[in-house]
Amino acid sequence: MDYADTYNHILERLITHAREGTTDSAEGITRMPADYYLDPDIWQREVDNIFKRLPLLLGFTSELRDSGQYKAVKIMGVPVIMIRSKDGRVRAFLNACRHRGAAVLKEGTGKCARMVCPYHAWAYNDRGVLVTVNDAPKFGDLDTEGEGLTELPCAERAGLIFVGLTPGYETDIDAYLGGMLPELESLEIAHWELCATQSLTTANWKMAHDGYVDGYHIASLHPTTIGAFSQSNVLTFDAWGPHQRIGFAHHNILDVAEQAPADRTLNDGLTVIRTVFPNISLAVQHGSGGLISQLYPGPEPGTSITIQNFLAPKKPETPEEEQMLKMQTDMLYAVVRDEDYATVDTVQEGLQSGAIPDVLFGKSELGNQRLHDWIAHYSEDQPDPANRPNP
Repeated sequence: MDYADTYNHILERLITHAREGTTDSAEGITRMPADYYLDPDIWQREVDNIFKRLPLLLGFTSELRDSGQYKAVKIMGVPVIMIRSKDGRVRAFLNACRHRGAAVLKEGTGKCARMVCPYHAWAYNDRGVLVTVNDAPKFGDLDTEGEGLTELPCAERAGLIFVGLTPGYETDIDAYLGGMLPELESLEIAHWELCATQSLTTANWKMAHDGYVDGYHIASLHPTTIGAFSQSNVLTFDAWGPHQRIGFAHHNILDVAEQAPADRTLNDGLTVIRTVFPNISLAVQHGSGGLISQLYPGPEPGTSITIQNFLAPKKPETPEEEQMLKMQTDMLYAVVRDEDYATVDTVQEGLQSGAIPDVLFGKSELGNQRLHDWIAHYSEDQPDPANRPNP
C-alpha cells in the first residue's frame, strides 16, 4: 500500500473543506436515549456480545518478539496469557491452571521455557500442553492429553496481537479487519517498540469512546492543547465495516496546499486517527509512532478503563530521550484526564440525574453515528450479516 497516495487523498479533501467551510457529514441528526448509556442490561449485552466475542487488541509484536516471551493480562475479569511459541506463532490461553485454576503466570511480561503454576508446580509448554504433573505417582492416574491450558482465539496482524476472550468463538481476523488491515500494515507498527503504558478511569465506555471519533469539540475543549494546531469540525471520514479513519485538518493546511505534493511529508497539515472496533484508537503518525489507546468497560455500566500505549521506532536510549518521552506521556495523560475525561464524567452525572432524556449527534458527528450503529449491530445475540450498517 502506497501511503503517500492515501495521505494526499485525505489532504486534498481536507483542503477543499477548509476552503469551503464544509466537512464530511451524515445525512441528518440522530438521537440516542439517555438509558443507552445507563441501562445495566444494555451494558451487559455489550460486554457479553461485543467484548467477550470480538477480537480485542491485547498486545503488540514488540512485546513478544522472541520465542518464550509472554504477556499476562486480566481483561474485564478474564485472565489471559499470550506467548510466542517456538514455531513463531503467538498463542493465547486462559491464565488458569487446569489443576485448581490458579494463575499460572503473574500479570506482566517475561520470558520462560515452560509455564509453571506456582501453586503445585504443574508445567505447560509454549503450546499450552500439560507436560509435567508434580509428583505424578502420588497424584494418581491422569490422562494429560486433555488437561492443557484452555486456548483462546489469537491472531497477529500488522504488529498487533488480537485475542478473543471466549474459547472456541473464532472470528476470521482478515475478514473482520477488512480494508483497515492494509491501512494498519502501512503504519509499520510491527517495527515499533512499546515504550510506555499508563491507565485512566472514567465513565461509561461509550461516553469515553465518543470523544475519540469526534472532531467537533477540539476548539472548545482543547483550546491550548490539541486545538493549538488542529481545527474543529474540518474532517474526513472513511470506514471499513465498523473500523474508521478520521482526518483532522491543521490550522496551516492551506499553507500546505501551496506546496507541491512531492515537497510534503506524510504528516503535514493533518492528523489521522484510526479506530479499530470495538475499543481501539490509534493516534499515530506514519513512520514515527504515537499513542494507541484501549478502552474497556469497567466493573459496572458507569465506569471504564483506558490503557494508553506509547510506541516509537525505538526505545529511548539517552536521559534526554527518556525525558522527552516522559514529557509526551505526561502531556497526553493530562489532556485526556483533565480535558476529555473530566468532561465525560459530567456527562455521566448529567444523564444519571435525568437532566436530559436523550443525546444528540449532529451531521458533522458522522464518526459517532457510525460507532453507535455498529455497537447496536454487534450487541445482538446473533447479528445478521444482511443487516450490517451501511458505511
